[in-house]
Amino acid sequence: MFASTILAGLLILGSQVTGNGQSDVISFGHPKLAEIALREKVPNVVPLARSVISKTTGMLSLPRTIYVADKTLFRVAQVLSDEIFASTGSRCQVTSKRTPRTILLGLSSKGSPESYFLSVRKDVTITAATPQGVSWGSVTLLQIIRSTNRQAYVPECEIIDHPGKPYRGLMIDVARRWHSVNVLKQCVELCHFYKLNYLQLHLSDDQAFTFPSKSFPEINRSNQHGGPSYTVAELKDLVQYADDRGVAIVPEMDIPGHSATLNRTMPDLFKIKGTQPYEHHASINFVNEKVLRAVDTLIGEMCEVFHSSPYFHMGGDEADIALADQHPDFQAAFKKLGLPPKSQQELFRRFIGQVDEMVKRRGKKLIVWEGFGRDLKSRFPIPKDVLVMEFENAYYLPQELLKDGFSVVNASWTPLYVVNRHVWPAKAVYDWNVSKFGRFSNLYQTTEWTKVSGPRLTQAIQGAQACSWEGPEENEIETLRRIVAAMSERIWNLETGGSYLEFSERSSRADQILEKLIHRVEIRSSKLDAVDPSGFDVACFAKPLRISLHPFQPGTVRFTKDGKPPTGVSPIYQGPIEITQTTTIRAAEFDVSGKQQGFESSKTFYYVASHTANLAVGKKVTVSGGTQGGQVPELVVDDNLDLASSWWAGPAPQWLQVDLGRPTKVSRIEVFPYWDGSRYYQYTVEISADGKSWTKVADRSHNTVPSSNQGDEIRISPQNVRFVKVNMIRGSANDSVHLVEVRVWK
Repeated sequence: MFASTILAGLLILGSQVTGNGQSDVISFGHPKLAEIALREKVPNVVPLARSVISKTTGMLSLPRTIYVADKTLFRVAQVLSDEIFASTGSRCQVTSKRTPRTILLGLSSKGSPESYFLSVRKDVTITAATPQGVSWGSVTLLQIIRSTNRQAYVPECEIIDHPGKPYRGLMIDVARRWHSVNVLKQCVELCHFYKLNYLQLHLSDDQAFTFPSKSFPEINRSNQHGGPSYTVAELKDLVQYADDRGVAIVPEMDIPGHSATLNRTMPDLFKIKGTQPYEHHASINFVNEKVLRAVDTLIGEMCEVFHSSPYFHMGGDEADIALADQHPDFQAAFKKLGLPPKSQQELFRRFIGQVDEMVKRRGKKLIVWEGFGRDLKSRFPIPKDVLVMEFENAYYLPQELLKDGFSVVNASWTPLYVVNRHVWPAKAVYDWNVSKFGRFSNLYQTTEWTKVSGPRLTQAIQGAQACSWEGPEENEIETLRRIVAAMSERIWNLETGGSYLEFSERSSRADQILEKLIHRVEIRSSKLDAVDPSGFDVACFAKPLRISLHPFQPGTVRFTKDGKPPTGVSPIYQGPIEITQTTTIRAAEFDVSGKQQGFESSKTFYYVASHTANLAVGKKVTVSGGTQGGQVPELVVDDNLDLASSWWAGPAPQWLQVDLGRPTKVSRIEVFPYWDGSRYYQYTVEISADGKSWTKVADRSHNTVPSSNQGDEIRISPQNVRFVKVNMIRGSANDSVHLVEVRVWK
């Protein structure tokens, strides 16, 4: 039971009012109400406050002014005023003049940079050492406000609070899938609301270079992620928006790997040319002096725009340089530095140190993914001032990184990665803690864990970061909102030990407030009657579903069902929408001129068919060769559409064959090439009853339509089939092929 229920009860059971008519503090006039209030242990917030030094005894009518004691807090105050209005309908005026009853925001010389003090007595007072600390206090205030019939109240309490870990982050992949600035602002709001202080933008990858370079404009002209690069003005506006909410935006330029865009647009400068049997399509020639100067220039441009971030992220993961030793520049570097042949890994470590110096010259600290291994004898040790994001727990184990003197951020695949539909349930995150590092896994129950123990090592873990990879903009908020809440709970207050049920009650109420901050229209559905087959936290249904749209304020709501953003000419919402297949609903409020008001709302509902036998599940698979790492061909017949559960092979072309065991009547085949919204694959499909005589049933050898989670359906006249072969000719993203699933139906 929440305090809003208590307030409703006050109107029925009666209350005692202190003061002269214009009551400031409401004392509970019924013993049961006071008992409930104390049991709730206000503040009822996410993340849970660390120290509540006074429990509630009454309610203060929310003051109507916000007094700014220091001009540097004006933007924080304006954000708070806007958020109170969005969540309660009550408007608080920001003023620099002290009034008798007010919300006072002030700075103090005491406390750590992110700590704050919140007092609700005759006034509401929030003080902190920095504007960021005041911002966190304002979020706590926002979450404890209770409103009824447009009257807002705050429970009496005093809180001293500070984060348990200094790095609390969220990463958004804007290089593989285009994201509007508005969606990124919604992500900023999500971070702000749950007190995450860093939002990392993965600005470059094989598909696109989304940062607008003045020095190298060519790199922005060949994007394959579904949109243009950002403008400097857009990014500066986003940085200011985040700064106002206590969130620093960390830019990431992924180098030296994941750089196919640089090689594609400026091959004469960046590419490692002439190697055999293939050229490295996605790794740059990082030993070349001209390339180093270009990297330095790009870092400088980014640091200038993202001026408020104390960090710069260089990526540094999954760089394929196996054949780089064939290139004259690498051979010359071996000779100059006295290194033996095939020492490109030593040069890679040297490159990290060189980038570290470039970043430090700009007054920032370098972050890298865990992309280098442990080598205590290296001529070029990785500088210990580099912050390492541990994500795969494979190259350099977290306990070894910590023992060797590195600072680490836990960004483990399990449970902190979101990849399209692969969304771990919030409970999996709540059951985790910052000292647990889970490896790549499709099933939480089979995850291989590394546990860091000991006060010295756990203290060196700087925090954690949730990472959203490859997702479309319309899914970001819906897939992240519950994971971010649970992660925040685990890294802000390390002593939190309550049950998940208790947390879910708190987070449910917090989410209702968040909804009003980030959306103008709420998307609701009739009862969801199915669950994701892999246990992921996405909305699934089997029977026809009814969707309704509810604006928080009167207005015209327009919507789409095809995944495209609504515009001023999209259909006007008139009543419930029925869907029978996987559908993304996107909706927004528009004024009479057709201009969108506020942020857009969106949600994807996944259709899960009543179970019928997929004939390919668990059957024998053979391939032409070229399988990469753990992405084995058997993953194609595991009946799992998780992108992580896919076969990777290279170089193209490659083929994969499924043996059904015996000739069986088949009428339909589904092929699911890897999807990220921009890449496409060219392939053919053949069938055979005996493995000798083959019939081509699908020819997509000239396809240029991007793959999707809907796959490609191939219908054939019912006939006996034993073998199904998929000939993967090429993919648009790189020189490998990637196949998620093959399904065969009677």
